[in-house]
Amino acid sequence: MSIYGMKFGDVGNEIVSKSLRTALDFEKDFNGWKFIQFSQEHTEIPIFAVTAYLFFVFYFPGQMVHRSAWKGTSSMLTVALWNLGLAAFSLCGALRMAPFLLTKVHEEGFRWTVCTDPGDWYINGPVGFWMMAFIFSKIPELMDTVWLVLKKKPVIFLHWFHHLTVLLYCWHSYVNRIGPGIWFGAMNYCVHAIMYFYYFLATVPSLRKLARPMAQLITTVQILQMVVGSTVTVASAWYVYVGGAASCHVNSANWKMGLAMYLSYLVLFCVLFIDKYLPKDKTGRDKAEICGVEVNAKQVDRAGFFHTDENKGSNADLRSAKKRK
Repeated sequence: MSIYGMKFGDVGNEIVSKSLRTALDFEKDFNGWKFIQFSQEHTEIPIFAVTAYLFFVFYFPGQMVHRSAWKGTSSMLTVALWNLGLAAFSLCGALRMAPFLLTKVHEEGFRWTVCTDPGDWYINGPVGFWMMAFIFSKIPELMDTVWLVLKKKPVIFLHWFHHLTVLLYCWHSYVNRIGPGIWFGAMNYCVHAIMYFYYFLATVPSLRKLARPMAQLITTVQILQMVVGSTVTVASAWYVYVGGAASCHVNSANWKMGLAMYLSYLVLFCVLFIDKYLPKDKTGRDKAEICGVEVNAKQVDRAGFFHTDENKGSNADLRSAKKRK
């Protein structure tokens, strides 16, 4: 394959070369082994984070019943800047990792990128830095849920389940240096760069009209991500099955958890797509929010997600109202 007379490999190498030339000193000097050792010595961190997160998700909405929702300019600006910041962060990670991965696929083959020990090709340096940043960013990304609770918006199952499982899986993957990790990191950065920019546009009233045409595309890209993630995971397991454990640097427990995670996401995002964009009844549609951004959806969809509109308040408000009756 060629582009304007240049072979794909040449184009890829040029892109990667430019990416590495623009890398900052702290990226070039990054030592990933220190962070892997840290993650191995502190496996309690994701457990504590998830425990605190679940407590917050299921306890704090009830505490917000008699409090005013966080609204106004301060709410809008905070969430907008948060989403824009994550979009920029994800774009930087995508530009460092995606070209590097695709070039290696072309040069070495798909199996090599899935099965080779990360310590042999990207643990250190710019790509290693952004892989580390991807892993540890899953903890601050839990703030997505904080904004929803403070605004007295429902936290749907897909939202908190996704945050929780991704955090645990990413930490486990980093600890075990799994071969396919770069695939998951690069894909996540690419999707999040688009997704959080969409959330930014949807958060700012004057820009919201620009976001509406992107909504269906976002969910479609997320579904595609789950398909590719499932495929890569199955491929890694197959290589181990055919060639033995030594043939592919994959942790047995990790690929099983990864496949369960990706398949569950695939089902949930497909259900979300059907309920948002292929409604059987177009009447009586309420407003719901995902990551602080308002989207249109049915009041209760077939995945059992909880939805509400601004006038009805949060799940905790509804439960409280029923008790008063």
